[in-house]
Amino acid sequence: MVLGVNVSDDRKIALEHLKENKVTFPNILDTSSKGEQAMRQYETLGEMSAVPMTYVIDRDGKVIEAWYGYEEGRAEKTLKKLGL
Repeated sequence: MVLGVNVSDDRKIALEHLKENKVTFPNILDTSSKGEQAMRQYETLGEMSAVPMTYVIDRDGKVIEAWYGYEEGRAEKTLKKLGL
């Protein structure tokens, strides 16, 4: 399952972006201070902070792979490596 989480963009901008890019997976938009605070604990990888953050999590909740920023083909490569 893929789930998008956005805690920083204006609702209108976020919805336009999703529509323009034909995004079909579910997305959560929560720009409240609590939403931003909740995500802040997950938006770093090592000492770097970036958006987007991508996590591949197994059925047991273990993070299998994580990376920051956009890397073309990275998700497909990761899923293939995992036999999916």
